[in-house]
Amino acid sequence: MQLETNDRDIVKIPSLGHIIFGSDGNSDVNIIRADDLKAKFCSIVNDKSVCVLEVFKSANVFVNQRKIQEMAILHPGDSIDIEKNIFKLVDENKLPKACLHPLSNNQNSNTSPILTSVSGLRSYNKNDYGQIKIVGTKNSYTHKPSSADNNAFRVSYVEDNLAIRCAKGSNIKINGHSTNNAILRNGDFISTTHSKYCVESPGTSSFSKYSPSHPRNIQLSEEYVSGIEKNKQSSNTSFIKNNLWWITLLGGLCIIIIAMYIIKNS
Repeated sequence: MQLETNDRDIVKIPSLGHIIFGSDGNSDVNIIRADDLKAKFCSIVNDKSVCVLEVFKSANVFVNQRKIQEMAILHPGDSIDIEKNIFKLVDENKLPKACLHPLSNNQNSNTSPILTSVSGLRSYNKNDYGQIKIVGTKNSYTHKPSSADNNAFRVSYVEDNLAIRCAKGSNIKINGHSTNNAILRNGDFISTTHSKYCVESPGTSSFSKYSPSHPRNIQLSEEYVSGIEKNKQSSNTSFIKNNLWWITLLGGLCIIIIAMYIIKNS
């Protein structure tokens, strides 16, 4: 992960490491303030799978124009305002793959191949936070801007690939990288000026992996059921083995009683 400034400067966030932002002269990243206050404002920890922002002493730190009081999870494409110094979080290892075909060529086409699954966009927006926008072979999703400075885009399938199309010059980023047409992959973050979505593919995302239909969960369920059956069989055989002596004694006693009854009545 890395941070980009408005001046195109790059600040690397070390893997399994952290960087500290402050104006005290001893921080990793120097923050310029109008006054002469010397302090540490926040830190960003890179834990490989996630970046965590920690704010110190109620400093003025905003993520996507929302003030952060203590901590927040950061995603590629997020805009971070630290005491009016703007940084953009970018995943340099996830570059958008260009999509050369226009989406309209394959939109609502009867000849489109039917896929066995659909993808979706998980919303990180205020009005529909957590909701997922389904995208399949017969339907697309169009993000309609809620304000004049926001940007629209469309997500649909193009030759079995989930792809995004947006107007040239739009302020739309994939994992922090500017793009127009691009093929989307699971876990990609789409961010505009005021909106954010995460691409989720079936059975691979952080949300859908908990679904009972996930292949791994099906496998675990089958192993669990077969394990129960094996345990039942082994428990039955072990019961007989462990109690064979008194079963034999009880059977012999029954035979003696039956024999004595027959002799007495003969």
